[in-house]
Amino acid sequence: MKKVAIVVILYYLIGLVAFSQEIPSGNIPKPVKQAFAKQFPAAKAVKYGLDKTDYQIDFQEQGKECIATYNSAGKLLGTDKEITSDKLPKEVSSTVAQDFPGYTIVTVIRREALDKGICFEMDLKKDDAGYSIRFSDKGEILQKVARKVQFKVTTKSMK
Repeated sequence: MKKVAIVVILYYLIGLVAFSQEIPSGNIPKPVKQAFAKQFPAAKAVKYGLDKTDYQIDFQEQGKECIATYNSAGKLLGTDKEITSDKLPKEVSSTVAQDFPGYTIVTVIRREALDKGICFEMDLKKDDAGYSIRFSDKGEILQKVARKVQFKVTTKSMK
């Protein structure tokens, strides 16, 4: 189960990074680097990217995958952080329990955008069915996409 969650998170983060161009740390404006260092002093495995005119910084904090987005002046525009389901607001947990009985939460990303507020994106699964869902912090479903959950099965020849 943990491997599935890690794979889903990696695909999610790779998808975000795919839209940005990775750049060397020396090409990051000083205000961006200073703001990031101040706001995330415990960051590890830091990678820098450029998405149009904004700087995306991928990193790990307390073993969780994170992304911080800054403008060139060093203003934090938003963050994406992997969280555990026990960190969800009770309104979101209640909606999941009520609207998706029997589904398991595979991954949760807490997304905070300066201009849009906080939302939670998660993948749910039940047998071979699943959903990718975006919730408001009040538990409202903002977007729901059905997904077919597929597992790759490998077999070895027993010769």
